[in-house]
Amino acid sequence: MYKKKEDETKPVKIQASAFTLEDHKKQLAAWIEAEHIPGKFQAWYTAPADPTHSDWRIKSVYKGPQELLEVEVPVRKMDVPDIVTQILSQLRKDHLRAFRKSIRQILLRATGDGRFAMLVQANLRGRNSAHASKTFVDFVQRSLPEVISLHFIQCKPDHLFDPAIAQTMSTEAKCAIGKDFMPIAETGFSMHVLDWAPRVKDAWIGLPKRIADAIHPTKGDRLFEFYSASSYVGASLANLFESVDCLDCRETAMLSAKLNARSLIENNLRFHRQKLDANFFAKFFRKPENEGRWTFYFNLPGDEPLATGVVQTAATSRPERILLQTSNLEVAAKEIRKFRNEGYMLRKSIPLYLEPGSAKFEVLFIFVPDRNGLLGRNPANLARSRNVQRPKESANRAKTGNIPHFVQKSPSFRSRKD
Repeated sequence: MYKKKEDETKPVKIQASAFTLEDHKKQLAAWIEAEHIPGKFQAWYTAPADPTHSDWRIKSVYKGPQELLEVEVPVRKMDVPDIVTQILSQLRKDHLRAFRKSIRQILLRATGDGRFAMLVQANLRGRNSAHASKTFVDFVQRSLPEVISLHFIQCKPDHLFDPAIAQTMSTEAKCAIGKDFMPIAETGFSMHVLDWAPRVKDAWIGLPKRIADAIHPTKGDRLFEFYSASSYVGASLANLFESVDCLDCRETAMLSAKLNARSLIENNLRFHRQKLDANFFAKFFRKPENEGRWTFYFNLPGDEPLATGVVQTAATSRPERILLQTSNLEVAAKEIRKFRNEGYMLRKSIPLYLEPGSAKFEVLFIFVPDRNGLLGRNPANLARSRNVQRPKESANRAKTGNIPHFVQKSPSFRSRKD
């Protein structure tokens, strides 16, 4: 009987995909050659992955008739940290059986400095599971000082919570320990516990500096970060720009951005909660206070492309530079051609290996205006102001009908002869 109980809760360790950096380098090289991608590719940007700086997931799965606890490894062959082992050992105890049976997943979200925010998604039905959950909370407070917060979460419709796709569902979080926000390492910035961030934090934390080294912002430059999530990149670069605007459609992103904006000395970060579409730029730059020398940073979530018409309207706004970050090479090839058709040339590209050991890598593409006609079009006028200007209103028929037209009639043959 005891043997059966152990089998029911025996953890199954699931390794991440067996991709190496060399595999990704070959994949990227083949794509560059096949798609004839121009521009200079710089050195790969990455950082060693620390187990205590990475997100860990413990979830309940069925293996035949048995329900087991499965551990997702964020990086292949990464050692399981002690905190995960302690949680599994505690859940094996008989007095937590009802709570263990109710668990859908336990998500440990790393802050990037060795601490974690714990999210427990469970179907707590009945007095026994509710009582056992309180016992588990007491254990966390007593034995796991690395856990700075614990939230019980529920998703509607019922679905396994994933921060990367949380915008497609309604997620309720009930705080049992700590606060709703978690720090991002020792950067001074924070994010909501339900907000998106890469599972491995080490390279991501250093990403703003890598971006700054690539674009070299100057005095008077302004930054607009789209799909910004917690606005960590924008907030980190705010001291290098005159102003920073961030856009995202999620409520958690808005809460994170407002908190980070209060941490800035210059108070120069604004947040816009909405989805990005082709009409946004005309509305935004219609206001005189939004004119300036802009850098647009599109950090595409997942495999999504830019919305229809965004490339054209973004290029019409004449930003100083455009940054496009994506993990989908097929999407990247299409967007590169669109930007080139709009007069923006690919200046440089930076491969980003933010989650080492996974099957995913990203590329940061940096576009600049074609001022010398290298794309075969009329070069940009060097004397023309590079500031973003408000769109000019086109005259309609009603207005043109009121404009007087002066036409000099040609003299007849008789009048010319006279």
